[in-house]
Amino acid sequence: MTAEDDRRGEVEPKQDYRSLPPVVRLDETVASVESDVPPDPAAGRNVDQHRALRDD
Repeated sequence: MTAEDDRRGEVEPKQDYRSLPPVVRLDETVASVESDVPPDPAAGRNVDQHRALRDD
């Protein structure tokens, strides 16, 4: 198989990715996103037992 044979099966890209997209105005962007409360890092863990067993 030659390089020319490999090129025949390629699919041409539908968009040109060599340039940047058009500029988006600031008022068209999302100002904020509602988020959930972060989970408790010590949830389901016995902190006192962990502290007692540490070998640090």
